[in-house]
Amino acid sequence: MKHLINLTFIPSDIEALHYERFHHPHPRVQRKMEAVYLKSQGLGHWQIAQLLRISEPTLVKYLREYQAGGIE
Repeated sequence: MKHLINLTFIPSDIEALHYERFHHPHPRVQRKMEAVYLKSQGLGHWQIAQLLRISEPTLVKYLREYQAGGIE
């Protein structure tokens, strides 16, 4: 099943994602930031899911949450 999620990333968002993927106090949030950061770098969903060892539905959930509310 393909999930088409079009996200636009501005440089300041990419920098914030890059920072939070290592510095956020909660490991799950770090993983979510890593997933969205990798999406901002042009990786495909299957690649991101494989690298982070998460399911594609989990990745889609992360991306939809970012799409709805940004980094917050």
